[in-house]
Amino acid sequence: MLHIENLYKAYGSRLVLADLNLHIQPGEVYGLLGANGAGKTTTINILCNLLQADRGMIKINNQPLSAATKAFLGVAPQDNLLYKALSCWENLDFFAKIYGLSPKQRRLRVQYCLEAVNLLDRATSPVET
Repeated sequence: MLHIENLYKAYGSRLVLADLNLHIQPGEVYGLLGANGAGKTTTINILCNLLQADRGMIKINNQPLSAATKAFLGVAPQDNLLYKALSCWENLDFFAKIYGLSPKQRRLRVQYCLEAVNLLDRATSPVET
């Protein structure tokens, strides 16, 4: 499912990832643990196409890393990444837009997600409430 080979990333002269190799098969679960600055966030950002690796190869579901492979990823961040001043609907719509869903797809998916967690009646309420 996920194959990372010889991944490198540096910020200026500071090498963050050096020859990272990781192979995760379907059904396996991994966590990235390490000290601050070990490269965990950098690795996740590269996998999510938010940051470019300096060199190396990544394949997700046997496809080279691309915008299309985003659909195969799910990330559970350490902190709450919702925008408190935005409504539930606006938050979900924002993230759906990042993933490239069309306006119609976003509307349907946001409604589905809100219904799934019994928040449709709070769709326009700010998250902070």
